[in-house]
Amino acid sequence: MKHINIFLGLITAFLLNSCFSDNGNYNYKDPLNIHIEGVKNAYTVSPTGDKLQISPKIYPEGRQYDCFWAIIPASASWGEQLDTISHKQELDYAVNLNVGSYKLRLCAKDRATGVFAYEEYDLHVTTDMNIGWWVLKSENDSTDIDFFSDEKTKTDIIHTANGHHLQGLAQNLYFTFCYWDFDESTQKDKRVNAVFIASRNDLAALDYFTGKIIRSYDALFIDKPTRREVHSMFAGPSDVHVYAGDHIYTLFNSRYDIYKQFIIKTLGDYRISPIQHSGRSLPLLFNEKNSSFCSVSRSSTNIDYFTDGVPSPKNMDMDLLFMGGLTTSAYTQGDVALAIMKKKKEDKYYLLTLNGQPNNMDSNPIKKIEELNGTLSVLQAQHRTLNQNNRIIYYAKDNRLYTCNLDNMTESEQGISWTAGEKITYMEFLKYSPYGLDSSWFDYLAIATSENGRYKLYLHPVNAGKVMPAVKTLEGKGEVKRACFMSQTPRGIYTSTLF
Repeated sequence: MKHINIFLGLITAFLLNSCFSDNGNYNYKDPLNIHIEGVKNAYTVSPTGDKLQISPKIYPEGRQYDCFWAIIPASASWGEQLDTISHKQELDYAVNLNVGSYKLRLCAKDRATGVFAYEEYDLHVTTDMNIGWWVLKSENDSTDIDFFSDEKTKTDIIHTANGHHLQGLAQNLYFTFCYWDFDESTQKDKRVNAVFIASRNDLAALDYFTGKIIRSYDALFIDKPTRREVHSMFAGPSDVHVYAGDHIYTLFNSRYDIYKQFIIKTLGDYRISPIQHSGRSLPLLFNEKNSSFCSVSRSSTNIDYFTDGVPSPKNMDMDLLFMGGLTTSAYTQGDVALAIMKKKKEDKYYLLTLNGQPNNMDSNPIKKIEELNGTLSVLQAQHRTLNQNNRIIYYAKDNRLYTCNLDNMTESEQGISWTAGEKITYMEFLKYSPYGLDSSWFDYLAIATSENGRYKLYLHPVNAGKVMPAVKTLEGKGEVKRACFMSQTPRGIYTSTLF
């Protein structure tokens, strides 16, 4: 893609003079038309080691031009500063950029007339980890990542890049393209793509494309938790939250303001359920101490409770057994949440329909409550996940796979089986539908099993709610906690984890 801007500054006086001495003899010169050839529309390079060597031709020939080359992120906002990499016409640049999409700009100014022109080209900085599956796993009371692409498999990424695993069993992973790191080469802070990994006793921000730790547990907190015990990690609209020790801590993800640590500690009397629903709005949490739905945000230092209503989201005298999200369109991912709850000290179960994307605490998130038949097998399942496209729960019981259709409350076993020694350890419905990339969309039921210290991760397509045979099986050492497909395209980075 090329955009050419030409600025003319020497004709104004000539035109004014012509207005006062117009004798009818017009002899205008054609404006200087600068154009550039010999540069491709797009270049793809690796973040380090590659060189951009370009020898453009600038026309008209035989004139003297002042040139400079500059780079700016493709997603840059208006007014974001260019990074000038050369003041010569021929470019010889050793690439030192974060993985991502950029615009490469060549600017040329004619010395004699001051006429100025520039052209832009696409620049894609990629690695062999730009597209693939991230598998978060536990092994021998430690946590690591295995990476799978169509071309290669990389095991134990954290240990390979840093010489050690994370401590404790795996908890969760979270991606952001708005984390900040100090660039030694420029002596400036810059935005980087990062993946936060939480384990039971550890937390780290990893470089998305190398697995190298950008910032570890001790450096991630301003007010470090009194106990090194991580319960969970979840997302907010522009934040990442970690529940460690006795408190929830919040770190802002900002494109412009530099935040590197969890700076807010949420106060209050709470014990947050490990079952949560979160994503692009306020996280939907449940306080087990008072049996109430609640949330946290960057604008409050206390645990926040939703406005009361009927039925009440406060003091419900219930236990939360399950919560999953529905996606009604590609633009409202997880906007509806479904929860299964049990009455304390009674064998009464309820299905709740909730607002899955609350923007504030001023309304009751509960939209509907229905009593469930206590004989349903889904209520005693070991693993559950909700189809994001409809009201079907997939669940595992006695190492067999079943569905429960919440519209008619019917249950049926699926024709999926494993070898006798494989035990189901993880199940999640993964929906991938980035806007404009329809050919890569998928709906998978991901099921992981474990046997003799090794895992198999089966990716089953789901067609109209029915589970199809697995189209891919990923294998490695340890036990799977979570799986996520991540893809970098010229438009940005997309993942299959929505909540």
